Amino acid sequence: MTAVDGKKHFYVGTYASQEEEGLFHCTLDRSSGEMHVVSGISGIENPSYLRASAELENIYAVSEKEYGEIFVYTIDSENGELRLYDRKPSEGISPCFVDTTPDGRTLLAANYGGCVVALAIRDRGLLEQASRVQHAGEGPNNERQEGPHPHSFVSSPDGVFLFAADLGADRIVKYTLEDERLFKQDDTELPPVTGPRTFVFHPSGRWAYVSGELDNTVTAFEYDPPSGRLKVMQRELLLPEDRAADPNNTAAHAAVSPCGRFVYVSNRGDDSITQFEVNSDSGRLTLVERVPSGGQIPRHFAIMDGFLLVANQESGSVVSFAIGEEDGRLTPTGYSLALNRPVCICPLPEIKH
Repeated sequence: MTAVDGKKHFYVGTYASQEEEGLFHCTLDRSSGEMHVVSGISGIENPSYLRASAELENIYAVSEKEYGEIFVYTIDSENGELRLYDRKPSEGISPCFVDTTPDGRTLLAANYGGCVVALAIRDRGLLEQASRVQHAGEGPNNERQEGPHPHSFVSSPDGVFLFAADLGADRIVKYTLEDERLFKQDDTELPPVTGPRTFVFHPSGRWAYVSGELDNTVTAFEYDPPSGRLKVMQRELLLPEDRAADPNNTAAHAAVSPCGRFVYVSNRGDDSITQFEVNSDSGRLTLVERVPSGGQIPRHFAIMDGFLLVANQESGSVVSFAIGEEDGRLTPTGYSLALNRPVCICPLPEIKH
């Protein structure tokens, strides 16, 4: 589907009521960065985070609400349209993140209300047998850290360990998955009021990075695959020091470029994207630049086919940037999509043969 028509297909989740169209199928022109909305569907409240299965069969979407749900959609292989196939409780309040394990057998979900969940993926994407673990702890920020707030939950590249970034407790919690059940192992503590949000691995599997929502930082870790040990090796500000201290500025999404040479983090309030270069020997970060996101409150972004697409929540726009092949710098293409409160961009992955 993605190769025949010369366009990259992706999906956008928004904050929307169940009655509104809130989940959109879109395309990206691989040569220019121009984007188009193909269709939109209703029936899901606040589909604020999306993940596609590696086999291009399903889209998993959270419904971020008090009694959270996870929706499963099948993807039409001919035109990319979505059809609801299953929905299950997220087993917690306000689910804000989903991901699949490398083997495609388990869906991981972070509920901002305080717990993480693993659900078994059955035939054609059906979800079963939730294993749920309630987090504990709090932080010094009384407004944002009155209790635990898991904000991402991902697998190590080899699938042996799972890691949940807990914004409320200032820690990364490590798990194993045995017989479809979660078992907590240990924590990696971060400085008070870090507010770890989005945890990502480097493609090499040697390093990992997390955005610090509350102190506007990115933390780099050395990662030891046999033990699953994370060792903090660097912390860098995303903004100038005077702006990093402004509570109106909060870091959001973090991602490593597929080539592994760059890390990008979005900054809300400052409304920018900060780019770092990754040292190929140590994994340490060097600031390259910070560029305007092209809108207000860049909650999420996605990298695809040499472009970076930003979901600017409050200005209602998805903006595309060309990524420099050599230096990774972002250049606005001049193209954008008007969508109400976009908060997640989910590209269809390429099938690896």
